[in-house]
Amino acid sequence: MMNSTCNALLNQVYQTGFAVDDAILFLDTHPCDTAAPAYYQQVRALYNNAVQTYEAQCGPLFMTDVNDASYWIWSNDPWPWEGRCN
Repeated sequence: MMNSTCNALLNQVYQTGFAVDDAILFLDTHPCDTAAPAYYQQVRALYNNAVQTYEAQCGPLFMTDVNDASYWIWSNDPWPWEGRCN
């Protein structure tokens, strides 16, 4: 159950991250669009929430988020791209 939950949460991180990148590219090419900054803020909040949810249930997603208490968990667990199948 944990593998499928973590995989689903990781997919949510990927999807919302893509939306953030897409919004940034749109803002680069459409700087006068007044609705685009609000959309960017919305998808950025969704991305931050997805990352926080993933980390709360599955562990750190980024190396920079590892603290001393979870250091060994990071190095012993499967890496996020390994699908947590081990």
